[in-house]
This record gives sequence, C-alpha cells and structure tokens, in this order.
Amino acid sequence: MISSLTGFGRASLTDEAGRVSVELKSVNNRFLQIDLHLPYGYNWADGLIRQYLTGRISRGKVHLNLDVADYNPDQDVIINKPLLKKLIALNDEISRDTGKELVTGFDGLLSLPGVMKVDSKELDTEKLWQRIEPVLAEAVDAFIASRAREGENLAKDICANSNSLSESLSKAELLIPEYRNTFCAKFTERITELAGKANLDESKLSTEIALWVDRSDVSEEIVRLRSHLKELDNIVNSDKPAGRRLDFLVQELNREANTLSSKINDFAITQLALDMKCAIEKIREQAQNIE
Repeated sequence: MISSLTGFGRASLTDEAGRVSVELKSVNNRFLQIDLHLPYGYNWADGLIRQYLTGRISRGKVHLNLDVADYNPDQDVIINKPLLKKLIALNDEISRDTGKELVTGFDGLLSLPGVMKVDSKELDTEKLWQRIEPVLAEAVDAFIASRAREGENLAKDICANSNSLSESLSKAELLIPEYRNTFCAKFTERITELAGKANLDESKLSTEIALWVDRSDVSEEIVRLRSHLKELDNIVNSDKPAGRRLDFLVQELNREANTLSSKINDFAITQLALDMKCAIEKIREQAQNIE
C-alpha cells in the first residue's frame, strides 16, 4: 500500500551505560531532505545516520533528533569560568540597580549556552554506534508504520475520487451516442444549406461532414481515461513509492478530460466533464502527500 509523506516515530533505550533517544518526523517534500540535530560530540554519527535513513526513506523533509545521556564515569565537566563569573557579576549588578534580588540559581546559570559542557576523554564511536543503531532502527520502523497508516487513509480517498471519476465517465458515455446523432444531423443540415449557397459538389460536402464528425469523436479519450484509471488502481495497491507516478498519471487524466470537454459542445456532457476534473483535482491534491 502507499505511504504518506508525513510521519512520526520515536524510540529510546535506557540501561546502566546511559540513555539513547531518537525522534523523527517528516513533512511534504518532492525530494528527500534530512535535517539532523545531534548532541555535542556526536557529529561523527551524521554520515552513518544519513546513510541509514536514505536506505529506508525515499522522499520527504525529515527532521531527526538524537539525544544521548552517557553515564560514562570517565567524563570531564568543562566550565567556562570567565563567562560564568561575568554572568554572576551581571546578576549582582542588576540586583543592586533594581533593589530586588533576582531569583537565579547556580543550576540555571550552568544551563545557559556555552557555560558548561560534558566531554568524554575518549569516544569509542563503533561501540556507541552499536547502541544508537538499534534505537534508530526502532524509531524508523515506527515512523514508517505511521506513514503507512496515513497512507491507507489517503488511498481510500483516492479510490473514492477514482470511483466518482469513473461514474461520471460512464454517464458521459451513455449520452455521447445521442449527442453524436443529434450533432451529425444538425451539422449535416446546416452545412448542406451553406454548401447549396456556395455551389459545393456533393463529394467535397461529404468530406467536410466526415472531418467535422471525426473531430468531435472522443472514443480515444474515453479509452485512455479508462486505461489511466486501471493504472491508478495498480499504483495505489503497489508496495513501491507511488507519489511521482501518481503525479504524472494525474497530469494525463487531466489532459484527457480537458480534450473530451473541448471536443463536445453539450451542456450535460460538459457538466460531467467538470465533475471528472473536480475528482482529478482531488486526486492530485492527495498525490502531493504520498511518498
């Protein structure tokens, strides 16, 4: 089944070595765009994570956040003392100027950007990746599952609009023979009248009538519309990424519906053609949300 371009997945692992948490979400995008937010000291994982995601996700703007709490006892706490002293002095200065004591805790100052960071003396990146990868895989599994669930809803809506399009096309098919007979009779009568005034010979008159009747023939457009609807059903039930194929197919459906509408000058059939184009537009809107 088709999958949505929007999704969400989360997974975490907590044990004696620490905690690893991965969260990712996506929004619509024609291509695959990956935005990573990694903790300090984990830039080495950027390429590994991108490679993993590229192997499992084909389209969408994906935001991934990796959070790691390392319980390694061989870590150094690095304090930016000059900056911390300036912040404390600024706190005291504002208290004197305002005559009010500011409620600023030491832990609050340490949490400010650039004041403190935790640094491991030696990082065993291979070992760390062995901890991160299973959590990443679990989060991506949840992410893909959420996309699939949303894709089911999109598929139902597309199928409903496809059925609506097929029904309008069937109604138009029933009206076309009567339209052609009426059109041919009126056109033949009118052009015969004009030909008599212009002294046209009968063979040329027959040729002109045949040409105009052929120009109003929409049998090819109907056959192609039916063929495209079958292909639409195949795409919706395919396990492969379908967004781009659907986008192209919708263009073809719209082209045939426009041609059918332009060839026939009948109010009832034109209204049905408009209904078809409305259904195609709804399919196009949903196709934009499909991977």
